[in-house]
Amino acid sequence: MALEAANELKVSSHPYDDDDAASLNINSKLVNPFIGKTHEEMDHLINAFMEKTRIDEIYAEHIRKGAYLAQDHEAFDDLREDGLQLKPEERAALIMEDPKRGNKWNQPWILYALVGCCSLGAAVQGWDEVRDPFLAEFAIRPIC
Repeated sequence: MALEAANELKVSSHPYDDDDAASLNINSKLVNPFIGKTHEEMDHLINAFMEKTRIDEIYAEHIRKGAYLAQDHEAFDDLREDGLQLKPEERAALIMEDPKRGNKWNQPWILYALVGCCSLGAAVQGWDEVRDPFLAEFAIRPIC
């Protein structure tokens, strides 16, 4: 009986599958606050963000593209009415970020260096936090 009820209740497996249902779901609003917004609402939000943060106008196109991609990952698959288009290198970068089509391990070497430095810093911090209680417990005085 419970299995039949579960089969009757169709639940979307992805928050982008049904924009109307997703806009009613508070969890999807937390995941993506742009779901269900019209083009005019998106333009208003983007312009308000640009004014509030005083970002230079030279970045406006990038911010618009990012906002529409955040709203819908397929926003630039077809021709758009507003004239925004992704450059070939931007499309290639998006494909590389896609876990189904790209290679998630193909990242700039500086990113791996940053992760390594942060890991070493975390290890040193952990050693420092462990050392102090150990020294106090056995009444060992630090040298420096």
